[in-house]
Amino acid sequence: MFSYERIQTLNQLEMFVYKYVAGHLEECKTMTIRDLSAKSHVSSTTVLRFLKKMGYEGFSDFKYALRHHDKPDRFGQVEQEWGPIAQFLTQANLPKYRQKISAVAQLFLKAHTRLFLGMGSSSSLAQYGARVLSNYGLFSLAIMDPYQPQPIEGRDYTKTLIMFLSVSGESDAILRQANYYRQNGATTVAVTANHLSTLARVCDHCMAYDIPEKKVGTLDFTSQVPVVYVLEQIGQRCGELMKNNKVTTKVKK
Repeated sequence: MFSYERIQTLNQLEMFVYKYVAGHLEECKTMTIRDLSAKSHVSSTTVLRFLKKMGYEGFSDFKYALRHHDKPDRFGQVEQEWGPIAQFLTQANLPKYRQKISAVAQLFLKAHTRLFLGMGSSSSLAQYGARVLSNYGLFSLAIMDPYQPQPIEGRDYTKTLIMFLSVSGESDAILRQANYYRQNGATTVAVTANHLSTLARVCDHCMAYDIPEKKVGTLDFTSQVPVVYVLEQIGQRCGELMKNNKVTTKVKK
């Protein structure tokens, strides 16, 4: 329903509206603009600005599109909770996002030390990311304890690449590690559900997937499908680049 490229143009307040709408499509069908602004904790002007960026002429136009959003089309009906994920996967196959994946893959190839860091469910994905790259012959390690003491200062990290995985991008422990490594010369990459998060701004590069967070108390049910996709695509691109380089070398000989 929302273009990934359009989502990338949103500012922080507009992202509040997007995250609420994407996670409450059914409720939004009966809301007024005042209801939506109250639920999103922004002004009605911000809601209208968000809708304009998403391609709607006004709130009535948005409500009409929302009422017809669940109707099946020739691609089949997508369940509501999978809507943002399906949208990301569609947009992630466009040239702009593919170029970002390729750029990060090249950074992994140039690095001598490759690290993945996450906590909670993201720690399991850090392990997965390290395994994916190792499968392509790129030795990689996962750090699952962001509270561990930071390495001795003065070490040269200019040939180190570290990828930080965080849904919110606001974890203090992750941010401390990101700041440390970046300040000491490492190349840092963020994989987060919010391209406006602190982690996204702190790191050198960001692979954002911008889907709504789903939490019940302290439990986080946010889908990790986009993260798995990003990790596997980076690994695959690394493999392709290494294969092409080997072919080129053989031709030169």
